[in-house]
Amino acid sequence: MSWSGVGNAAVGTLATNIVTNIFTKEENKLATKGDIKKLINKTHQGVILIKNLPPRYDGTRAYFDTAQQILIYK
Repeated sequence: MSWSGVGNAAVGTLATNIVTNIFTKEENKLATKGDIKKLINKTHQGVILIKNLPPRYDGTRAYFDTAQQILIYK
């Protein structure tokens, strides 16, 4: 193993990482721990509309309460 071989490997790895970062779409990049924490915090706030349940006879929509983990209508 020579220093020139180590240098060539480092340059090749760096070039590959740069090209990969440039051509990878943002939605296909890996999620960080911070991204996952933000997603968890977002889902633990309030209620989420359930889109695949039709409204009740009185017109109220179904929601999932993430804090109490129950189905509610409002």
